Amino acid sequence: MASGIYAVANIGRFQIFVGDASNIETAWPPLMAMLNSGTYPHGALQEEWNKQGEQRRFTFHTRKEIAGNQGIIGIEQLES
Repeated sequence: MASGIYAVANIGRFQIFVGDASNIETAWPPLMAMLNSGTYPHGALQEEWNKQGEQRRFTFHTRKEIAGNQGIIGIEQLES
C-alpha cells in the first residue's frame, strides 16, 4: 500500500482541495462515499460538494499525475 498526496479539483469553479491517503490507489471510492453521505472531514470540500449538487464537476488526481503536468501553477512545490 503506497501512501500519497491527492488533489480533488472542482473544475466548475477552478478550486483544488489537497489531502493525503494511506493507500492512494484506493482513496477515491471511499472519499466519494463520504462526500455523498455528507461525512467528509474537510469542511470546505464537503460544503463545496453540497453546494454544487447535480451540477458538480470534480476530478481526482494523484501527486504523480499532478507532478507530470508542468502546466499546473505551483508545480515546483510538488517536485522532490
